[in-house]
Amino acid sequence: MKKSNHSVEVIISANPSSVWGVIASGKDVDKWLAPITSCKVEGNKRVCATAEGSFEEDILQVDNENKIFRYFIPTQHILPVKDIEGSMKVKTINEDTTAVVWSWNYLVEDTDDLKVREALSGLGVMGINGIESFVNSLVH
Repeated sequence: MKKSNHSVEVIISANPSSVWGVIASGKDVDKWLAPITSCKVEGNKRVCATAEGSFEEDILQVDNENKIFRYFIPTQHILPVKDIEGSMKVKTINEDTTAVVWSWNYLVEDTDDLKVREALSGLGVMGINGIESFVNSLVH
């Protein structure tokens, strides 16, 4: 296996503080990321479930000053990767516009890397757009 990484950045029409609040809480992933059917946070652990089963994440960092949320998933059943370290960074464009950068570092077989990158791109864009919808549903 080799180390690899990927990231996506999406600009959304949502208040940056509200977006950060959703990400920083670690909760409600099931409200903004479709494959996740349930999600709960206990201390620095987050347990998420999909139709195929559940997986556990370690919440590594919630940096309120720089608006960075980092987590680690040692094993999961969705992608052919191991040791995923993810981070989500919220960048303010203006009061109603936010850029979210979602990045991943992971171990992958060379032959699977392109497929994994494509899957992460789709998952990242879907998730960030889901955050936009979820944040705006809370406001209206």
